[in-house]
Amino acid sequence: MGTDIVFDVSHLITRLTQAATTGIDRVDLAYARHFLGNPAMPCSSTQYGLYRPHVLGTGQSRRLLSDFEEAQREHETTDNTDWLLLLKRLSGSTTSLLSSGRSSKLWKNNLVRNFARQTGFRIFWDWKATIPEGAIYLSVAQHAFEHDRFFRWLDQRRDVWPVFFIHDLLPLDFPEFFPAGYQERFLRRLRTMRRASALITSSQRVADRVRDEFAAHDRHNVRIHVEPLPSPLENAPSVRSSAPIGGDPYFLMIGTIEPRKNHDLLLHIWRTLADRVDFRARLVLVGMKGWETEQTIREIDLTPELQGRVLRVSGLSPAHLKELISGAAALLMPSFAEGYGLPIVEALSLHTPVICSDIPVFHEVSQGKARFRKLTDGLGWRDDIVEIAKPGSGLRTYCIECAREFVAPTWTTHFRNIDLFLASLNNAK
Repeated sequence: MGTDIVFDVSHLITRLTQAATTGIDRVDLAYARHFLGNPAMPCSSTQYGLYRPHVLGTGQSRRLLSDFEEAQREHETTDNTDWLLLLKRLSGSTTSLLSSGRSSKLWKNNLVRNFARQTGFRIFWDWKATIPEGAIYLSVAQHAFEHDRFFRWLDQRRDVWPVFFIHDLLPLDFPEFFPAGYQERFLRRLRTMRRASALITSSQRVADRVRDEFAAHDRHNVRIHVEPLPSPLENAPSVRSSAPIGGDPYFLMIGTIEPRKNHDLLLHIWRTLADRVDFRARLVLVGMKGWETEQTIREIDLTPELQGRVLRVSGLSPAHLKELISGAAALLMPSFAEGYGLPIVEALSLHTPVICSDIPVFHEVSQGKARFRKLTDGLGWRDDIVEIAKPGSGLRTYCIECAREFVAPTWTTHFRNIDLFLASLNNAK
């Protein structure tokens, strides 16, 4: 590319001891693989430091990537109890599994080792190294951006071009969907991001919103590149060679359990369908517990009409998630607001139908190939779910055909365009 790329790995280091299952995790990892895992691209990395960034050289950066991927494989192979139990329940079994990968000695040993690795990367950085003159500093996850003192070095290094991936401005526009105080925290992050020389977004909708926000703070000429995110499951292996997951049809909802995702709409629908003998489909909720989830979790666990019909799982490996999406009757995404909608791309890329909120960004991300419903149209959501659950129904056939028309973005094209954009910044210097 002709310009040094310095990739911020602060988020990856933090996630070394955890299963990386969120959308930000998967996108950050994809970028790390591209910039740190390519021998033809000598890229260094950095993590935040109190007075200046802590630089990791090419070799240490690649070792971090290797250790991170090994840690994720360990999570996937030592903690698959939830996946095995889910398969049994979707196949109609009520059998419970007695063991847990998380209680195993192997899992505990791996955790200790990964914590040691994490500590090592935080302590043993190249204290002599500095960010090269004229380099591009690239951050995808904006880890610790609310702490301005970690990024004041950018004010002193005017030769460095900060480039940030902004995923959305939802905490600014919809503070009611976030914990108390989160909007102020996000505003501090945004102040750091206003140091950007250029920005990347995944949707035109977010790009337009970001442009207006930056212009309101006298940043009128910041270049913004829009590049749709492909499915992080694109290269995930298949885990089953036999027939698809058996049993009754099931629907998926993927995302952290939090108010913005609107799980309550689907729980209400499944309650109203509990007495219908012609509807036996299950709802599988894939995602971690977020904020203000107590009532929702209590409803799932204790409501008699939902017992055995609504299943909850988290921490699935990419291979398992890919298998689950492939076998679903449809992905359901009734979000009030989103910046992109990565599960929609994941589902449509696997030709799985999607029913989602009728919001502008979902039209853009799905290329119009999803089934759209207003959030006020609860009966419409219910009727679509019932029809798609029927094998061979006209709506099901139509939605499958729409999914097959979706032109899936690829990581090859994504990074070719990102590389061209970053190279163009070098030419503009």
